[in-house]
Amino acid sequence: MALHGLALPNSQVVLSAACTRPPVTAGRPSRARFVFSSTTVNRKLIVSSSSINNPYTAAGGMQEVAAGEDAHELKLLGTWRSPFAMRVRLALHFKGLGYEYQEEDLANKSDLLLASNPVKKEVPVLIHNGVPICESLAILEYIDEVYHGIGPSLLPADSYQRARARFWAAYIDNKLIAPWWKMFVGKTDKEQDEGTKQTLASVEMLEGALRECSKGKPFFGGDNVGYVDAVLGGMVAWMQGTKVLCGVELLHATKTPLLLAWMEHFGELEPAKLVLPDVDRLVEFAKMKRAQRTRI
Repeated sequence: MALHGLALPNSQVVLSAACTRPPVTAGRPSRARFVFSSTTVNRKLIVSSSSINNPYTAAGGMQEVAAGEDAHELKLLGTWRSPFAMRVRLALHFKGLGYEYQEEDLANKSDLLLASNPVKKEVPVLIHNGVPICESLAILEYIDEVYHGIGPSLLPADSYQRARARFWAAYIDNKLIAPWWKMFVGKTDKEQDEGTKQTLASVEMLEGALRECSKGKPFFGGDNVGYVDAVLGGMVAWMQGTKVLCGVELLHATKTPLLLAWMEHFGELEPAKLVLPDVDRLVEFAKMKRAQRTRI
């Protein structure tokens, strides 16, 4: 079956099978189940969570089942450290949707990843009833549209507020994550210094954005997390590890008090506890990869 690309803003690409929309099976918001599958171990872990009253609160334990059991309409390909994959996983948990997660080895990409994203061959990829959707921002909007009415909405109903949320999401990718990467792996001191200045300037700009969007509430989305919260949430662990990795303190009690409080509130959410990696583990992994000069 041929794959066709559909161009979206900010060079986003959605891959669809013959441009057909996959049949939608409404998820069950009352019992969100997370299935973990490894490319090297043929086992799965299921985490059940209750979202009847609070979609962010998880309850229940884990159940190990043989691969192939309990088929899911949603399957996510990602890596445990990717901020782009993390934002998708966070969104799925916020919506209370069950899904299967496949950890990818970027040094030995699976046939499924290569077939699902032949254009960029990158994670994340969300596969919905066999149809792949690529690029994290496009995936978040897809989830919110297809599962409208299930769990909290990520994007606001108001047209202006939706446009503003999309603007800040793109800003995070282009003006925060891109220079942060330059700060972390820059080949020269000049390149690293340039990345540091750009990153710090972006953080201060996001402080103002949070003030404007939240209107005194805990999150960019107000009382509840929204699109921008999920997007920035994927960077939380990396931001917390920046001082050790780059010698730079990104958030300050005097310069960015709102972002500091946001990070604390966000970290207390059950989806964040389930999805975000241990900062020390992340830092050690990043140091190793930087020393090896290999891709993270």
